[in-house]
Amino acid sequence: MPRKLNRRPSSRNIVRKIVIACEGSKTEPRYFKSIGNELRLETLQIIVLPHQGKTDPRSIIERVIEERHEMKRNQAWTNGDSAWAVFDGDEHIEQSPEKWKSAIALAKKQKIQLAITNPCFELWYLIHFRDHFAQISRDRVINLLVKHISNYEKSMCLYPEPLKPLTEQAIQRAERIAAQIQRDELDEHSNPCCSDLPKLVQSLLKLENI
Repeated sequence: MPRKLNRRPSSRNIVRKIVIACEGSKTEPRYFKSIGNELRLETLQIIVLPHQGKTDPRSIIERVIEERHEMKRNQAWTNGDSAWAVFDGDEHIEQSPEKWKSAIALAKKQKIQLAITNPCFELWYLIHFRDHFAQISRDRVINLLVKHISNYEKSMCLYPEPLKPLTEQAIQRAERIAAQIQRDELDEHSNPCCSDLPKLVQSLLKLENI
């Protein structure tokens, strides 16, 4: 009888989970879900948590912590998994600086990764098409974005088209904004910024080649 070989389970069966809680109920969730659908990787699970109506940064961070705790309790969390909170800076920083600092401190203590856009998530969309370094309002971001996507609405799905072919450019532009903030010795979440959002997007897209 032929000798049976003891084979190790294929690493392709290992699923990496990325848990994301978003401030917005439409724009951000649809963007990340669309990336996951486009990747179609059996080894990756992007979990965009259902929106619970709370939009302050601390509540979003606590939502991710709660989900991670539940996954650990059910032995569904591994060392390769990651947890992200995605939210805006603008009004939260201005309305309550102390609450903002408290939320950021909680995320750091609990090792929750943050993707923060200031003034809004649409800035990330905008820099797919053009550089932007000056302080900008939320309305101005939308007005500039409409020049590139004439029928833009928050409920639209922009990935893979038209954003996918422009994503690498957007990452590079966001890095230049971050470098400018550092040179000017400003807070990392100053307006404008896409703090660590490129890191999240890039970490997802790199999995396509693994």
